[in-house]
Amino acid sequence: MDYDEKQYQCGELQAKDADKLKALLELSGKYEALEMKQAFADEFTGWWYGAYSNNAIVATAYITKQFVYLYGRDRDAMLSMGKSMGRSQGKRTTGTTHSVFGPKDMVQAFWSGFQITDKSVVSDTTLNLNELTKIECKLNDAYEVRVAGKKDLLLVFDFMGAALIDELGTDIRRTGKEAHEKYCQQLIESGVVLLGYHRGKPAFIARYSETPVGIFIENAYFPTAMKRPKVMRGIHARVGELLLQKAESVLIYLDVADTEQQAAFDEVGYRSVSTSRLMRLR
Repeated sequence: MDYDEKQYQCGELQAKDADKLKALLELSGKYEALEMKQAFADEFTGWWYGAYSNNAIVATAYITKQFVYLYGRDRDAMLSMGKSMGRSQGKRTTGTTHSVFGPKDMVQAFWSGFQITDKSVVSDTTLNLNELTKIECKLNDAYEVRVAGKKDLLLVFDFMGAALIDELGTDIRRTGKEAHEKYCQQLIESGVVLLGYHRGKPAFIARYSETPVGIFIENAYFPTAMKRPKVMRGIHARVGELLLQKAESVLIYLDVADTEQQAAFDEVGYRSVSTSRLMRLR
């Protein structure tokens, strides 16, 4: 179908649009638009963009400092919204990385419009969303996972900085040391940082958040020396043991190309429940 931009009205969403935004998100499946539904759970806050058609929102973007989360039921509307956001931004270039995330076809449609900004694609990744509801492997005493405390600040600073390199497009430990240290302190105070150990040696970090569909694991990181199938399986099993005490399911995204870690997930008991696309732009 030929694209007719005139059928869509695109722009930033305001509090008055909340009911129509809610109606769109209610069309999503259990594992779709999770970040958006979490952001919208309590009240309309943050930066939202949308495409209207026939007095309904048919595509939307939720924009944070590092991410543009996408959801919609109409590829043409998503393309129109991408063009609109691209025109509003113009051809400004920075050294920072921004990530576009959502259903594969919606990310492609958005990018088809947004690329008028002349941004370049740093990486283009397909991610599986994996869900754990029951641990299916034997727990090994060689592995331990616990919540980070104040005394762990140096380790959290180092490991979390490494975990964020791809997302930020820079090593924040060098380019923003003070801000990163403050961020790590806040995470520790919130009690959402997990540290994993193999025979007493630091082997893993992640942060987690509780959502209506389960606990999400984010920024999961193994240093190279610890990224071995047996270690990953042992750590992920202990993570599951800890978090399944708080919720009925644990969720984590993984690059489909990371077959070794996916094999570890499968052995622990994770099952792939959906697929999304992540484009990093600069």
